[in-house]
Amino acid sequence: MKKQIYIILIGICLLASGCTIKPDSFSPYISRDKNIQFLVNKGQSHWEKRVNPKDAKMARLFLSKAYDQDPNNGDVSQLYARACHYIGYYIETDPIQSDSLFMEGMKSAWDFIIATDAYQEGFALTNGDSTAKMIGGIENTPQEMIPILYWWVANYSRYLVTKSVMERLSQRDFIETALHRILALNPNFFYHGANRIFGGIYARLPGVDLIHSINNFDNSISGSPNYFGTYVVRAQYLHTKNGNRELFVKDLQFVLQADPTLLPDVSPENLNEQEKARKLLATESSLFE
Repeated sequence: MKKQIYIILIGICLLASGCTIKPDSFSPYISRDKNIQFLVNKGQSHWEKRVNPKDAKMARLFLSKAYDQDPNNGDVSQLYARACHYIGYYIETDPIQSDSLFMEGMKSAWDFIIATDAYQEGFALTNGDSTAKMIGGIENTPQEMIPILYWWVANYSRYLVTKSVMERLSQRDFIETALHRILALNPNFFYHGANRIFGGIYARLPGVDLIHSINNFDNSISGSPNYFGTYVVRAQYLHTKNGNRELFVKDLQFVLQADPTLLPDVSPENLNEQEKARKLLATESSLFE
């Protein structure tokens, strides 16, 4: 009898220890998820304070670490790509470093895009060479992926700004396909950003009638009149190309005199655009000699 009781007690102890050990086997996954969420929360917290360059850089740091651990998280990938663009465009003064940041944002967004079922389906169903298939993949982008597609093309087009005409022309089909897809599904995204990018591209590409640039800038401004970046890009590329000094000054003065907080979500961007407008206006004489 004692022997039976002893065996039963051993069984109970083993069962109890098994119950306590089992949850521990999941702890690495729980810890990983918690760590990723911690990194995301820190990144978002710094991002909200991005008007301070140190916070913008810290946001990118935390978001890059979160992205490395969870590259299939679209929200993280999108904000990470946006942070790269913000620092490269507004904070970094070294053109080489800026290009590196644009490439970093472009790559993280693109890696996410090409891993999706939508892209893979569009790629597979399109006949032709690899270029045609890539365009097919981009054309199959669904509504919910427009934000990440936008930050991919925003980084890409910003990177190409300083490149040769030949290089810009060689990438034109990819850029235009992405922008047309954004306009088809969510033309308002990021304050009519696709029209803004189109306006800048068409102002600089040789052989393109400037009416295309004018119309895109007009559409962007009529839809989002309080986003300052459109006025600055229009002054920098379209008005200088047209030699229209009066409109150049008018756009930049508007930016300098307007309230950057009318769009609270992008007031840091608007404040930086005011600084860009100030610097650009200081070059007026040399630009219109």
